[in-house]
Amino acid sequence: MKAVVYRENGGPEVLSYEDVSDPQPAAGEILVKVESISVEGGDPLRRRRVPPKPNPRIEGYAASGEVIALGQGVTSFQVGDRVTTWAERGSHAELRTARAEHCWLLPKGLEMSAAAVALVGLGTAGAALFEIAQLKRGQSVLISGAAGGVGVGAIQLAHKAGAQVLGTGSNPASLEELRRYGLDEPLVVDREPFAQRVKDLTGGRGVDVFLDTVGGSALQSGLDSLVEGGRAVMVGAISTLKGTISPFSLLVQSQSLFGCMLPFLMPRPSVRAMIDDILQRLAGGDLTAVIDREYRLSEAQAAHTRAEERGRIGRVVMIP
Repeated sequence: MKAVVYRENGGPEVLSYEDVSDPQPAAGEILVKVESISVEGGDPLRRRRVPPKPNPRIEGYAASGEVIALGQGVTSFQVGDRVTTWAERGSHAELRTARAEHCWLLPKGLEMSAAAVALVGLGTAGAALFEIAQLKRGQSVLISGAAGGVGVGAIQLAHKAGAQVLGTGSNPASLEELRRYGLDEPLVVDREPFAQRVKDLTGGRGVDVFLDTVGGSALQSGLDSLVEGGRAVMVGAISTLKGTISPFSLLVQSQSLFGCMLPFLMPRPSVRAMIDDILQRLAGGDLTAVIDREYRLSEAQAAHTRAEERGRIGRVVMIP
């Protein structure tokens, strides 16, 4: 099969489109003929930071396609099923394997590209907002990195749940475009903390929930934007994996800080049901899988370059 691999860490230029051996499903896995690949935020980060083991390494979390083989013990899927999948690596290829518990059957009418984008983007947003932060109608939420895949998914889900939605970003035009998905208050950020602007927009109160996709200094600014008893959920660290926060503010304000990594939550029945519901809502038009641009798999260098650029809205997709 054809796949995109890397042999050393670096920028998009380390990616190579090559012939590699076809994968075989192990026990508990399915083998999928890939039809659409979502370039997730973690894909470029791992390309830059995770040593290529095995070498060469096929990167990539999320892809959708058709089941063509079943590993031993798999009874939840059949050959010919249309699915969306997650695995730690291997999406950037014509074929990929994934654990059955990390895959979902697609409802009739849902396009493959939408399904590939939705699993991590909308799935993470839903788990963070409702499974962990317990966001309720009438509450408010602040989303950092609002134009990214998780961010634009969170905007839609929070808006449709009846919450006030604030979002941060560095591109004013992109933030204004997000109003069509339910963003109430855009905040263009620079190097200065944004907590005071959040307080001004909420009548001095602050927000009930902070969803952080950025990390770094944005995390502390988000914590400073919370009401007493507010909840912050960290789902990513685009800017840096390092950062400092003041635990004293959590203590005196009775606030909570959670981490959310969707793969660890996928086996929960409540999360599986939530993602099933998201896929049904996508198929019915109630939600939108926002795609910035599509590339061929052979254009992976260009796709990864675009995925790391500012000014995007949603995910970059590759088609084998």
